[in-house]
Amino acid sequence: MKKIILLLSCIFVMTSMSAQTSFQELTLEKALEQAKVENKYVFIDCYTSWCGPCKMMAEKILPLKEVGEYMNGKFVCVKFNMEKGEGRAIQQKYRVSAYPTFLILDTDGSLLYAVVGGTATGEEFLEKVKIAFDDNSVGKLAAEYNRGNRNMDFLLKYIKALVKSCDLEKAQKIAQDVVVALDDVEKCSEPYWFIYANRDLSPVGSGNMVYLLKHMEQFRKGVGRKEVDSVVADLFAVQLEDILRGRNKIATLADVEAAEKMLDSYKLIGQDYLYEYIALIKAVKTENTDETLRLCKGIFPKLSDQKIAYLYFSPLTMLQYKWNNKQKKELVALTKQLIDQVEMSQLKHSLKNFADTGIPHLGAK
Repeated sequence: MKKIILLLSCIFVMTSMSAQTSFQELTLEKALEQAKVENKYVFIDCYTSWCGPCKMMAEKILPLKEVGEYMNGKFVCVKFNMEKGEGRAIQQKYRVSAYPTFLILDTDGSLLYAVVGGTATGEEFLEKVKIAFDDNSVGKLAAEYNRGNRNMDFLLKYIKALVKSCDLEKAQKIAQDVVVALDDVEKCSEPYWFIYANRDLSPVGSGNMVYLLKHMEQFRKGVGRKEVDSVVADLFAVQLEDILRGRNKIATLADVEAAEKMLDSYKLIGQDYLYEYIALIKAVKTENTDETLRLCKGIFPKLSDQKIAYLYFSPLTMLQYKWNNKQKKELVALTKQLIDQVEMSQLKHSLKNFADTGIPHLGAK
């Protein structure tokens, strides 16, 4: 009887194990060879030891029965720590920059698709994986591109697929080829707007971004003022937020005033928050604590949790030795207001810690 129970237990354990995603201890070269023999693809879980979402995916999503059944039937699955051993070479070759990232490779090692980030459910994860095999997948579009298809509609579709799969280097190259072939009227029209609107395709300081700023009126006519003004506002916001959060330590008051004049010249609609950023930067740089406090009270309760998380603390600590006791009490009250407002638990903890221990230590040496 004990033997029968033991046998049934073993069968149950083996069945449970077979249902989850089966990761094999293989080098990438061996995984590619095995996938070719088994007529499968290679799936790589790119993780790091410190990545919380990586652990969540490994513990909650990848072991799910429905996930395992699909993955084991379709892929040879392997996983690599991107900071150790062969993982470093894989990280560099496929330009993995966010975690978790899941790579889907053909048997020749070419990248078919990359799923970046975790998912809340197994169903959502499988939906993202299956995108690699639809008609608009990067792999199928790449094959068509390599066969010489240079139809403009096809190229635009291919660029979007490359961006989605995080192959930004190739996306930028093809996007540039497209832009060079256009005249000014076409460049400023809606079908090509996504190239200028996407910061991965047109980074700050790039030729595309310079072109956009020089031809704003044409873009407004061809695309729409609201859309164009929003993208240009984001460019200003990135640079101003870098100053507010202390990432840009060399920007001077004169630089900020020059940015304000440039902003005035563009006459952006519905982007008044940029002037609030500029006013706050000026107040901090001139060490005007009364004005800084007034602006913080007006600005931060309107911001998202994410922006509060990386913008709130720096302006206050930049004036570390300038706050008086009355101002510190008001800062504590503002911080408690934000604690009640935000939803991110880690941000609530950081704000509470700042109110309890950080703000009391702001003040004269």
